[in-house]
Amino acid sequence: MGIEYRIPTDADWPAVVRADGRAFGEVPTDEQIAERRSTVDLDRFRIAVDGTQIVGVAGSFAFDVTLPGGATAPAAGLTWVGVNATHRRRGIVTELMRLVHQDADERGEPIAMLFASEGGIYDRFGYGIASTMRFVEIDRTTAGFRPGLPVDRDAVRFVEGDDARDHLAAIWERHRRSRAGEISRDAAWHDMVHQLRERPASGSSATFHLAHRDGYAAYRIRDKWTGRPANTLELVEFVPVTAQAHLDLWHTILGVDLVVTVASRNLPSDEALPMLLTDVRPFATTVSKDGFWSNVLDPAVAFGARTYGTADRLVVEVEGVRWAVESDGDEASCRRVRARPDLVTDRPSLGALLFGGVRPSDLARGRRLEGRTDEALRRADAFFVVGPAPHCATWF
Repeated sequence: MGIEYRIPTDADWPAVVRADGRAFGEVPTDEQIAERRSTVDLDRFRIAVDGTQIVGVAGSFAFDVTLPGGATAPAAGLTWVGVNATHRRRGIVTELMRLVHQDADERGEPIAMLFASEGGIYDRFGYGIASTMRFVEIDRTTAGFRPGLPVDRDAVRFVEGDDARDHLAAIWERHRRSRAGEISRDAAWHDMVHQLRERPASGSSATFHLAHRDGYAAYRIRDKWTGRPANTLELVEFVPVTAQAHLDLWHTILGVDLVVTVASRNLPSDEALPMLLTDVRPFATTVSKDGFWSNVLDPAVAFGARTYGTADRLVVEVEGVRWAVESDGDEASCRRVRARPDLVTDRPSLGALLFGGVRPSDLARGRRLEGRTDEALRRADAFFVVGPAPHCATWF
């Protein structure tokens, strides 16, 4: 009997979660199975079934993603992609990815996004690295702010329970439109995340919430005493909407008592805290790695929706198809043409170009893109790279 591919039903749900758990080395509890259900639209998922056992899963979430300049576009957030160890090398992932991409196309979603569990898998499916993520550790005992910074010491307060959930949801809707790559979160997502953060996790405390009128921060404390306090503050999420909120929230975080190290695995590559400090070295980047990956399913819609750094017209050839991307400084468009290309690249690199997280000249040095001339590359750098570095703070 061959592998059957289909949309899962509600009756399949517990087995779907367990199949995903097997692929990622987890054994979900009944409580976890129940918690995850509210955020999942099963019509967006596909399963591979061998006999009576689910042996592969892939699906997507429906998001709006912010593009350079602040416009948003529908996106499919691919997730739960996994196959049982007993069924590898049979083309199951390839077929599941095809089906999920087909579903996104039918829903009119021009962009697909994902976080990669392994970096060598998704290039062949058209995904390119669209952002860089920074893991940091800050020595709180030596990190000091430059004198004279306009810190508002009354701007930050602790919030709990429903007040925390509501404040975070309202601020997130403002924040996610300010940086390319950030995505929408619906009410079910906010509810699930808040519920998970209300309890301890992996040896750390439940989450503390700091609220600012223009931002928030969420952190856990990992307790450690070595004859003296040596706690680690694990910064779960840092969401400033304004520069003032950025300063006020960091000032509060670096003032938490009994903490030696502030650690985060979710900061954008252009985090500005080091420039606020008298000494940059207490702020150490421990890992710089790929963030979210992007696959442009409909270039005309995706590139026509974003903002560009200059008024220009560049023709980009991808897999034999040529696209003229044009902006007059205000309005932008993207359409198929037969004109001579300025840039020739592959599909994964098109995803990087969309979000402006890498300069075309860097792609050229990496042999992922070819410019017709050096001048074309210079123009492309100025054209495609604009605004803050792309980042997606929502892991899905």
